[in-house]
Amino acid sequence: MFNRIAEQYRNRTAVVIGAGGIGGEISRFLSSHDARLVVADRDPKLLERIASLGGGSAQITTRTLDVQDGQGVADFFRFVQTTVGTPDFLFYTAGILNIESFAETSNEIWNRAVNVNLNGAFYCTKGAADLMRPAGKGSILLLASISGTKARSGTRVNPVYNTTKAGLVAFVNSTAMQLRPFGVRINCISPGPTSTAMMDVQPPQVHSAVGEISLDGRMNNPTEVAELALFVAAHGRFTGEDLGMGGGAGLGG
Repeated sequence: MFNRIAEQYRNRTAVVIGAGGIGGEISRFLSSHDARLVVADRDPKLLERIASLGGGSAQITTRTLDVQDGQGVADFFRFVQTTVGTPDFLFYTAGILNIESFAETSNEIWNRAVNVNLNGAFYCTKGAADLMRPAGKGSILLLASISGTKARSGTRVNPVYNTTKAGLVAFVNSTAMQLRPFGVRINCISPGPTSTAMMDVQPPQVHSAVGEISLDGRMNNPTEVAELALFVAAHGRFTGEDLGMGGGAGLGG
């Protein structure tokens, strides 16, 4: 079945926002399946790794981008249209994780998380959808989190993180109804803790909490989450959906 899904990406155009972790794994898969790939990130070193995947028939374009800059995002999608044409797929995997308590959450911390996790997702969705609607097709996949819907996970991270991820789910639910008449689908997935570089720098108590909130006592690995993202984005029966992958994280409240 996954081979059939994989064929949906061959010779198609995909934009990946976020070159590390899950976004990096999505990019790796797409590059190996002959997709025309545009990857954006604010970190040039991550983009260098993605560019190095190019070989054989892989077509990879990289570009630096700060998703907090709405005008910069609009310019980026004009670049995409000019360079590779209308995207068939958008994967938004950019995000920041906060673990501060509510009392420790400053206005600056709140605003930055909202800007990256929520506003950036809106800017990129808008940029892609404005190109996809006239084409009458397209698929958008946003990376949410089990923390946006599971109260038990929510006790482990900062309230702004949970709020932004819950906001993504609501955004997908409502936007799907307005995009579907134009042939454009939008979904999100909500993984639990995943062993990315963002998690690697978290303090020990964050890692020890994983065993308490997942039934199998381990994190997802980025490849597992990328596989789910790729399946949902390519499968035509998903739209307006939020699919979790938490290893049972949050069960029991």
